[in-house]
Amino acid sequence: MPRVHSARNRDEFEVILNSLEKNRGKKARWIAELTSLWALRISDLLALTTAQIDESFRKGEIKVIEGKTKKRKTITLTPYAINILEEIRKTYPYEKYLFESRYGGARKPISRKTVWGWMCEVEIDVIKWRRSIGYMGGVNLGTHSLRKSGSRLRLQAGISLEEIQQLLNHSKPETTINYIDNNEQDLVNTYVVGDYALFGKKPD
Repeated sequence: MPRVHSARNRDEFEVILNSLEKNRGKKARWIAELTSLWALRISDLLALTTAQIDESFRKGEIKVIEGKTKKRKTITLTPYAINILEEIRKTYPYEKYLFESRYGGARKPISRKTVWGWMCEVEIDVIKWRRSIGYMGGVNLGTHSLRKSGSRLRLQAGISLEEIQQLLNHSKPETTINYIDNNEQDLVNTYVVGDYALFGKKPD
């Protein structure tokens, strides 16, 4: 499976969020915002019930058992998260799951596969935006891009690698370094410089 990329910076992250909302509505944007903010795997976010959220308002935090690692994760409700959650509960007051599917008769959350498809749709908007500001190269987005983006942007904002390691529940710092690294994208500039180095043509 090809490695998925994070947003390169805050501006690109906003392009992703806006594209999701344009293509799939506010619910898609909320999913992306909370996945990135809470550094959750998408399956763990989609499994959250409205009962858990309502309880979290009382306690000020959410406790999650990660599906993949079975590790406990405590998420602090920040002002931005509270605003999102209040809007969700106001818009969908009778849902069983925080992000409930509207298809079929059973009460179930939106699927990971559905959100993955939404992220793939965003790629063209990200590439268009990059080219508009002189960035080259492609992008490979998936649901994991959201968790990665939240980590990369925190690192750019000055959060230490050790804190990000704890946020992601990684056992080793090497795992975190590899996780947030975007070698394929960072190598793009090397190709662009080749235009000048090999042929004397400077970028426009």
